[in-house]
Amino acid sequence: MPSTLRLLSRPLYGGLLMAGISLGGSTHADDGAARVVADDPAFHALIDSDAIPERLYGEALWSEGPLALPQGGVIWSDIKSNRVLIWREGEGVSEWLKPAQFHNGHALDQQGRVVAASHGRRGVERREENGEWRLLVDIDGMNKLNSPNDLVVDTNGDIWFTDPTFGIDVPEEGYGGRAVTGGEFVYRFDPQRHELTRLETSMVKTPNGLAFAPGEHILYIADSQQAHDRDDDSLNHHIVAYDVDENGALSGARVFAEVSPGVPDGIKVDEQGNVWSSSDSGIQVFSPAGKRLGRIELPERTANLAFGRGDDRAVYITASASLYRVPVKVDEANR
Repeated sequence: MPSTLRLLSRPLYGGLLMAGISLGGSTHADDGAARVVADDPAFHALIDSDAIPERLYGEALWSEGPLALPQGGVIWSDIKSNRVLIWREGEGVSEWLKPAQFHNGHALDQQGRVVAASHGRRGVERREENGEWRLLVDIDGMNKLNSPNDLVVDTNGDIWFTDPTFGIDVPEEGYGGRAVTGGEFVYRFDPQRHELTRLETSMVKTPNGLAFAPGEHILYIADSQQAHDRDDDSLNHHIVAYDVDENGALSGARVFAEVSPGVPDGIKVDEQGNVWSSSDSGIQVFSPAGKRLGRIELPERTANLAFGRGDDRAVYITASASLYRVPVKVDEANR
């Protein structure tokens, strides 16, 4: 059984971060307030004009990898505390897993099991029905993977994941080690055949978040190269799009959108094909053509997001110490 944290009685920033929707404006909530900003009127079809970001929790060290569970609740990683937290409506926050092998991203497979990108195990693992965690893959050829960061499961059950070096570069986010694969790559893993394929993504220097367009015919990959040196503006901070054929091969690499300030980290795609990306200032939303439609500005550096499930039309956002919830009008693609 997970140990229980005290329930929050006084969320920071007053719980509901009073915000209105506006057109244009700054690219960062410099005044410490959260707000929804429309860069295009089409944004109003995705999020209500009176949407108010709600801070559900604010005591993590570094929040990442949110996932809404089918049975209710949202889990997310507090990587530097080596734990996974869970928030439940009406119950607050408790520890779901500790130690957590420095989990980063989470996803559900086609059987509803949680799959995790583990910095600590330098691999991808899955929670079995008995609650035990099974390591699925941690080797590329003869070499240990770097530190799997984020992942998505396609409708065939294959697990697509990114493998940058952040989890071995940052001492607080893993057990250390050295990179031996020769780079930072994107992989596809078939858990039925236990086959790992390194994908051709040479245009992406530091892969991070990834997500499929509706129909899974386009794969978006966040290139967070500038996170290795945030002072070097020549490093990549954009999202790259690839066409996906029936065999899972990638082609047609092109820059989909540049993300600033900061870098794209976690990304998701909604049912209409819009791409939702994290940034240093919150969430930025792009149309399928790459036009920025609007932003959810937050007062903390933002790492990732997840859509709610069922009747829970919301996005859950991990940002520095916090977990936020914002009501929206769309669901995630490919559900």
